[in-house]
Amino acid sequence: MDRDQMRASESDRQVVMDRLRQAVEEGRLDVAEYQERMDAALQARVYSELDVLLSDLQSLSPPGYQEVEPVRPTQQMRAGSKANDRLHEDMQRRKSRWKTLGAGGGIALVVILLLLVIFPEFVMYAAIAALVVLVLFVLAAVLGVF
Repeated sequence: MDRDQMRASESDRQVVMDRLRQAVEEGRLDVAEYQERMDAALQARVYSELDVLLSDLQSLSPPGYQEVEPVRPTQQMRAGSKANDRLHEDMQRRKSRWKTLGAGGGIALVVILLLLVIFPEFVMYAAIAALVVLVLFVLAAVLGVF
């Protein structure tokens, strides 16, 4: 059986999608064309349908011929792609959020442990405060406040 008529696997489709993403980052494709090709890659059944999606992207080889890791864009390549710049900024923002959340959680845990060591009766006061709040919520519900 000829390669063009062989069924493509999910990993073959993923290779094509990775290479299309790389082409967008390099500025070879615009976002609309990228989306069209991504949709076509997801629906492709045989290698010939996947090959067509990469045929005009000269530096990218078709799937199944050369299994290599996608090339990471250099700083110079990133500067030319607005979409990649936005993706990179979003990734950095998410990383900083998680770092901030982790640091804040760690600090809160240390403060709570210090309070428990210094003021062991703090647990009793916290429990009483929680009970008071609970009673107030029940009272408000009975009176129909909310």
